[in-house]
Amino acid sequence: MSERVKALLFGAVALLVAIPASAQVGHDPATSPYNDLEYNQEFTLLGGRLRTRHDPASIAPQSATMLGVRYELTLAGPLALSSDLFGASTTRNVVDPLKPAKTRDIGTQQNLEIGADIALAMNLTGRKSWHSLVPQIRGGVGLIRNAAKDDSSGFAIGTPIAFTYGVGVKYVPGGRLQLRADLSDHVFKLAYPDSYYRLASDNTSVLDVGSPKSFYTHHTALTIGASYLFAK
Repeated sequence: MSERVKALLFGAVALLVAIPASAQVGHDPATSPYNDLEYNQEFTLLGGRLRTRHDPASIAPQSATMLGVRYELTLAGPLALSSDLFGASTTRNVVDPLKPAKTRDIGTQQNLEIGADIALAMNLTGRKSWHSLVPQIRGGVGLIRNAAKDDSSGFAIGTPIAFTYGVGVKYVPGGRLQLRADLSDHVFKLAYPDSYYRLASDNTSVLDVGSPKSFYTHHTALTIGASYLFAK
């Protein structure tokens, strides 16, 4: 997801907050665009696209379709405790970094990526919906697990800590069902082994010596989901 798209989405959420905040005062309850949120817990099935980013060597997992679940528990006022669990079947390019450039590519490898997090979420319209919409922001910490590994080169992802943040919008028409759409980012550290910087017999290397050996990368998810609401 490009930085421009992120900026537009954050701006849209800000607009959703500003409009109801300015309109809330002076409304007759019978004609008010606000409705109380009846339930304190929700369980969501979600699916979407996981986009992987910033991989100069082009050997990390690539973008993939993802599926997951989210549990959310209202704490007090607009705040909620939120937890995600998701999985994606990823594909990556496998290389032997010590071979010449023409014979370096070995093939592809498929690995399951699993992510889990716990976060605080805040409904920007409080304990009410506005025209059945509830914009939300979310931030927390979790883990990313991917079995991608090369024994020959020493590359592995393992289970790094991931910081997560995002924005979303719920559509709450009433009753026990709701729909939601979310944009979230999982930020974690990726490292390349020394072999990716060594010269092969043709005097080429996968990466220049000046390239960083470890850096933060992003797995950005755009998802839609259907929620079951319960517990008043």
